Amino acid sequence: MDRRRLALVALVAFAVVTAIAIGVSGTRPASAQGIAPFVVQVVGYCFAVVGGLALVLPAGGTMGADRKLGGAVLAAVGVLAVLDVEAFAGAAAGADIGAGFLRLICLVVVVAVAGRLVATTVTAAGRRRRP
Repeated sequence: MDRRRLALVALVAFAVVTAIAIGVSGTRPASAQGIAPFVVQVVGYCFAVVGGLALVLPAGGTMGADRKLGGAVLAAVGVLAVLDVEAFAGAAAGADIGAGFLRLICLVVVVAVAGRLVATTVTAAGRRRRP
């Protein structure tokens, strides 16, 4: 499997697992979230890290743009992980609009990278099929 496709599959898996974590979190009251949503989200972060590393690690013909995309994914996942750990372990109760906005920005970065991978993977596959 091509490294870009591996990264794309891992980022899509991250998005699916993140949606599942949000669903699990939404079914519980805010005062009794428990550890389940956090654990599910950590699994999602593992998928995202695999996707980012697939783009960052050197391989034959790896372009600089792929490495930048991988770095952006890894940075966004790092920020998301810190936000989740702080929210899980933090004593401050209630919503933090700044942390929520930063989380949204990081998720948009990951989605933008996945979109770019879809666009370039489809274009590359179309070029290979033409005689």
